[in-house]
Amino acid sequence: MNHCSASQLAENASSSCTRLILGSDTSQGTFPSTWTWTAVISLAALITSTYFSVYQIRKSKRAKQAKRFQPDYDLLDETVVLLDKLAGTTAHKADLSRLGELLSRIKQAERRFPDLPLGTVVAHIDAYRKTPLPDDFQRKLANRRILLDELLDLSRQQGAAIANALAAISAVQNEIDRRAN
Repeated sequence: MNHCSASQLAENASSSCTRLILGSDTSQGTFPSTWTWTAVISLAALITSTYFSVYQIRKSKRAKQAKRFQPDYDLLDETVVLLDKLAGTTAHKADLSRLGELLSRIKQAERRFPDLPLGTVVAHIDAYRKTPLPDDFQRKLANRRILLDELLDLSRQQGAAIANALAAISAVQNEIDRRAN
């Protein structure tokens, strides 16, 4: 009768498994030791090539998405330039024609990409467009038909609306950058 302790059985089992994995099991002689090293190198090559393939697919997808967003990103840049220009002066109704064109293009972009927060940009620009000074405000001010406080209030509202619109545009551009990179 063959008596073995549990520790001897575990030791024998682990050493035979180790020999099989490393390819040095000389008792069976079915696989040479070079086969195991070839398998390990092949597995490493497979893992590496899979990683780089997935990386290239993701990179290509991001590049395509960045290309789709680029015209709208440029549109937002153009809007920022115009808003910065308008921030330096008090806006009259006649000054807002170009802003109206940009606003309609931003609304089109909002329909193309509903998951981007372009609606906030539209809302803030609409709020700005509702606060222009009357075209003949100088004449009305001289004739005292309009109060200076009303003009100052409109001017403050314009400044706040521009600041809010610029912040919303910055948030959208950051979101586009995050998705494209």
